[in-house]
Amino acid sequence: MLLWVLLAAVLVLVVAGLAVLGRLAFRLAGDVRHFARTAADAADRIGEAAAELDAARMPLNRRGL
Repeated sequence: MLLWVLLAAVLVLVVAGLAVLGRLAFRLAGDVRHFARTAADAADRIGEAAAELDAARMPLNRRGL
């Protein structure tokens, strides 16, 4: 009888542990998506700034500066 109680307790702990790990995995996936969006936005801003610098440089190139 004691063996069944211990097995049931172990099973409950394993299921609870898997549930916690699953929850953490979904939270991590959400954080990764958020970070990816932030990095993509930053890359877009850098690209726009580079384009602005090139556009500002063009008149200087025509004058030979």
